[in-house]
Amino acid sequence: MRDATRIPALRLSRYELSVIEQWLAPMARWGPVLVVGGAALAFVVFAVVAAVRGRPRTERVEKAGGSILLPKGAMEYGFWLFGPVTRTAIRLEVHPDVFSWASLVLQLGAALLFACGWFGSGASLLIVGAACDAADGAVARGRAMASDAGEVLDAAVDRWAEMAVFFGFAWYYRSIWWGFILAVGACAGAVMVSYMRAKAEVFGIDATIGLMQRHERAVWLAVATLGSSIWEAWRPTPSEEFAFHTPVLVTLGVIAVLANWTGWLRMQVARQELRKR
Repeated sequence: MRDATRIPALRLSRYELSVIEQWLAPMARWGPVLVVGGAALAFVVFAVVAAVRGRPRTERVEKAGGSILLPKGAMEYGFWLFGPVTRTAIRLEVHPDVFSWASLVLQLGAALLFACGWFGSGASLLIVGAACDAADGAVARGRAMASDAGEVLDAAVDRWAEMAVFFGFAWYYRSIWWGFILAVGACAGAVMVSYMRAKAEVFGIDATIGLMQRHERAVWLAVATLGSSIWEAWRPTPSEEFAFHTPVLVTLGVIAVLANWTGWLRMQVARQELRKR
């Protein structure tokens, strides 16, 4: 088990590290495997249901649209998977803001785990946090509570949560300058994608073009961290060896390039439209 021992930032004693490893070793090795296995089994059920009844179509997915990075079918699978939670929350009259704040807390927890090198556990929190982020809007619409105030809270929580996650990766890779740059570049791109869209909307311009939007970034990071944690926990290497988590580094690089490119494209679209006016 490697994730629990590589936490030099916490400066724990050898005894404390052994205690932590004893408690976290089973979770680090089997937790991500169970999450991936459960998700795969649920996807098989979803595929069978979709084949019999037709693919479900939700308003949010149709509005967001699919892309080469995240098809509509994959998005519908996510909404279907957490649909029972949303419907239960509506019946129990849970306020949608509860999910917004829960999303922030969970993703802050994921950021801390990423910073410590516990990528598998962090990915699990990231997935649940992303589900809460999607559920707040669904609950608000289901309870007829959708409002501009709720959208402002959702947007603010999204920015805080996502920046914290990238900061967590940046801290983990702080001793590798290019890994740190990838995490910082991905964070900058994520902020610019959302900022340029919001800035364009102020002038009544639709600038939703490009790749690596919020939901795409969340899915790619979750898949990369889960897959990488399984590989690092099971491969036969010394526990003291630093885990590069290569799939995560690649994903951070892809996000850094595509998100910043999308921010640039949206800026150009907004400027060209304003010049025409």
